[in-house]
Amino acid sequence: MTRTDVREKSRWLRDFFKRHQHPLKILNYTSNYIWLLIIPLGKYLIAHQFDFESWLRTHWIDILAVVSIFALAFLRWLFVYYETESDGIVAHTGLFGMMTTKVYYSEITTMSCCQSYIQRLFKACTVYIETNAKSLAGIDLKLVLRQKCVDEIYEIVTEQCGNKPRLTIKPKKTYLLVFSILFSSTVTGMAIFGMFMFELYRFVGREIEEKLLIKANDEIAKNVGMLKFTTSIPKIILIIALVIFGGWLLSFIANLMRHWSFRATRCGSQLIIKSGVITRRKHVINRDKINFFDYQKTLFMKLFRICSVTVYCTGYGARFREISALIPITTMSEVRASLKILEPQIPHTVIEIKTSAKDIPRFMFMPVVYGFIPPIAGGILKVLFPSWREEINILMIIALIPFAWKLIVAIVASFNTSVGFKNGYCTLRYCHFYKYHKIIMPKENICKTVVSQTLFQKVSHTCNLKIYTNSERTKFHRLKNLPLEKTLDLCLREGLQTFF
Repeated sequence: MTRTDVREKSRWLRDFFKRHQHPLKILNYTSNYIWLLIIPLGKYLIAHQFDFESWLRTHWIDILAVVSIFALAFLRWLFVYYETESDGIVAHTGLFGMMTTKVYYSEITTMSCCQSYIQRLFKACTVYIETNAKSLAGIDLKLVLRQKCVDEIYEIVTEQCGNKPRLTIKPKKTYLLVFSILFSSTVTGMAIFGMFMFELYRFVGREIEEKLLIKANDEIAKNVGMLKFTTSIPKIILIIALVIFGGWLLSFIANLMRHWSFRATRCGSQLIIKSGVITRRKHVINRDKINFFDYQKTLFMKLFRICSVTVYCTGYGARFREISALIPITTMSEVRASLKILEPQIPHTVIEIKTSAKDIPRFMFMPVVYGFIPPIAGGILKVLFPSWREEINILMIIALIPFAWKLIVAIVASFNTSVGFKNGYCTLRYCHFYKYHKIIMPKENICKTVVSQTLFQKVSHTCNLKIYTNSERTKFHRLKNLPLEKTLDLCLREGLQTFF
């Protein structure tokens, strides 16, 4: 073989591996349950004292199954590859590469590069490319590539930035840490759950001691199995509480690590968002294809004048445990300053129609109705278990806390529900469950509005307004108890497609 042949062969191999996914993807193509075969086979090999002949003769069917799974995974990897063209990326995926997908650079809404700690060791990275086209697979393009290949695609997608100025914001880490601890709704939920578990432990434990041990009759005393089961209930409850608290702690640490190195950069018509310590993430978002901006607050966050801003853009924050954050939780002054850098075209809040103090009863109605659930359930339980009245009363009071909190949130929402239009943008303010939202979206992204009335709203001449947005998946925003005539006039004036 001549030197030229060797050079040509090595060039072919480089091109082959450059266009194919990282070999690490072979493991992803194997079954999630393959370890149920591999681990026992390894144990049997050790038990046979590495006598391969005896091991093969005894477990040849399982070994053949494992080899077949890896062979099929290798074939899938072999036939899946991609190509970069001047106007887009072409990926050959599916069984034996029979499915061809082309994504045009001009239609990309979000490109995400996610690199876990394991992938960093092997210099691999997962690339997600999304458009507003609805894909049967849920993701338009997903490839596990070498880091160099990812960098090349990233340079192509962000080519329009060129020599344009880059404006970057970074949230203060002190705010991120303190606010995440103090104002996370999960903390409140865990505190209530802890109180609930403590009272339930007292309730079960004391009844076992006083009624099953002291006043136990002969029939229960003979049933030793039942006694052992009931005495183990408090330990199970404590274990569940510890597991849930441990899960919250791990979730809190994961969220903190995800946003600890957060930074957002505006460059031309793109936003580049980087975050993550253990798993590193880099997102390129087409600013022209952002559906809306969402200012999110809880009641405590509202009292302390802090909030977070998320963006709704196809592909961003779509994967497991991802948040589509543009500005993580910080003060309102920091939010305003950051938005002037990242999205200077967003207008100030405009209010044309809003609810007021006279609408408080209408906002209170449903929370009050739902608030009767714990007393009714408690009353039924006290009839069924009259000897446990004290404990049921305590549990009933604890169960009322979320409903009472929702009532307070609803009352505040009656002063913070509004809609308005300005400079081609629509501003919505409303409450959904326990969270307040302020939505700012281009009017052109509104695809439909629906005005509806309940029986009580017909009497009070109010209505509910649903605004649907253009996106890969249908999403709507619901504003309650707005004045009917003003709402219809506003929709007519803005030329919105309205259904009543």
